[in-house]
Amino acid sequence: MSVPSRSFRRRRFLWPVLGLVVAASAVAGVAAARSSPAPPRPVCCKSPPVTSGIEDVPRRWEHAVARRDARAAWALLTPEAQRRYGSVDGLRAALAGLTPGHGGPATWRLIDTLTQGSHTPSAFLYLLIEDGTLRPRGAVVVHSMADGAHDGRVDPGVADTVRIREPAAHATVSGRPRMRTATGSPPAYVAVQAGGQTHGSVGAIRGADGMDSPFDEALKPGPTLVVAVDVEGGDHFAYGSVPVTVR
Repeated sequence: MSVPSRSFRRRRFLWPVLGLVVAASAVAGVAAARSSPAPPRPVCCKSPPVTSGIEDVPRRWEHAVARRDARAAWALLTPEAQRRYGSVDGLRAALAGLTPGHGGPATWRLIDTLTQGSHTPSAFLYLLIEDGTLRPRGAVVVHSMADGAHDGRVDPGVADTVRIREPAAHATVSGRPRMRTATGSPPAYVAVQAGGQTHGSVGAIRGADGMDSPFDEALKPGPTLVVAVDVEGGDHFAYGSVPVTVR
């Protein structure tokens, strides 16, 4: 499956802005309930992408890597990823570095999408987020035609380069929270909380100074993982995250 071209229009689940009232950067141990994000709206007169056929692909990849089953993992890779590793043996040598971090129960969550709608080459960014602490433990991009078929292929080479400056510990931040990101364009944001994910309703206008004006009413109080997502070169995901507690 080819990586979506630069001409693809990005469907972001959240406007590229975010404002939060936050305190204490440590995340408490609150269970994160499983939830599926709302599908994006149709693009270019096409129906929305369908992810039903690929929702288990990140989990299958995780299990294959954990078992060091190079052949099963190889079968799940995109052709481009296969070329990078060269062979099953080349992938086998890299499996230890691809294994998600250890911890408690975790859920693969769909964070962002590149698509032109159903039946088009599409890419879906999934993060493995620990249920109890909201700690991100891994990431993959699943490529698919987004039509419900079981055609998902994994690219595990997700850049972790969108850095969010964490609020000072114990500091209550209001008005314009200092959550600068080291990226050339304003990223999209997703707020992950115990009850699920917030898409499309939390945010504010990013100013020329790189700061976000607030719009915090849509987030409930409690531990939150803020994920910022950028698309490098128009077709490659990069992400970063910061744990906060909403007051």
